[in-house]
Amino acid sequence: MRRALAFAAVAALVGAAPAAALLPKLPSGSVVGGDVALKAYASLMPPVTVFGDALIARVAVVADTRWVDPSRLRVTTNFAPYAPTRAPTVLQLGSGRFHQVTWTWHLRCLTTKCIPGTPPNDTRRVFHFRPARIDYLATNGRPEYGITARFPPVVAFSEINPSVVAALANHNVLRWQYQLAPVAAATYRLSPGLLFWLALALAGILAALGITVAGRWALGFRKPAAARPVAAGSTVERALAVFFWAREHGDETLQRKALERVADELPIEVHDLSDMYRELAWSPETPEDRDVQAISEGAPLPTRPDEEDQP
Repeated sequence: MRRALAFAAVAALVGAAPAAALLPKLPSGSVVGGDVALKAYASLMPPVTVFGDALIARVAVVADTRWVDPSRLRVTTNFAPYAPTRAPTVLQLGSGRFHQVTWTWHLRCLTTKCIPGTPPNDTRRVFHFRPARIDYLATNGRPEYGITARFPPVVAFSEINPSVVAALANHNVLRWQYQLAPVAAATYRLSPGLLFWLALALAGILAALGITVAGRWALGFRKPAAARPVAAGSTVERALAVFFWAREHGDETLQRKALERVADELPIEVHDLSDMYRELAWSPETPEDRDVQAISEGAPLPTRPDEEDQP
């Protein structure tokens, strides 16, 4: 483990050095040094990880704004088998002619390609990423010149601790255990017991409603019972009731029809009274208040004064 840490530290120092470049020489000099217009640096943190850990990759480019337009810089990278978890962030800092642009990637690998478990070593794996390519674009969008920046290697160790390795070597059997953290009790907006009884009551109401509807539907198929004969007195009472209702609502035609029905339904023993009701029903004048009072009391109707004078 110590050798791996030392190896990773040395690799990080090597990777932090400026990248080799084929850049045009500037005889008048540059603020970044080396008579070049820009320099690039690449880094990876942390240099030692275990499976599932995240990596942070950075590419920093320093440029002399007298010779370089920072907006025309383009960076190309490849971190396979790691993959970025989100788009890279870009930070720009400047002071006078000195300008620095830093790209930052957050990387992670959770596939079998990143598991330390294949020869020559089944406890760690060393990843070497491709160098980052920094191109300076011309005004037409094509690369005018470019440089590369090398990333240091990353050592990924297995999460299997030495005690597990020793147990496997001694017994050739692994007893895998997975302990669940205590889980809080479930909460409910409505008590399950109360919900059960409410559902049961609703089911009972729906069942009763269904039985009622089915019973009414079945009763529709029964034969109607024979109509009972209606007594004459009850028919006369209904006719009188219709007469008084028509009287209150001013329906003269209905009054006359009701009086005629009364005359028709009276027993034959009172045919004189029946004739008087029929005559009143079809007289030119509508029944007066005294006639209505006599009808309501069930007394014989008095003779009209104009009728007494007639021969």
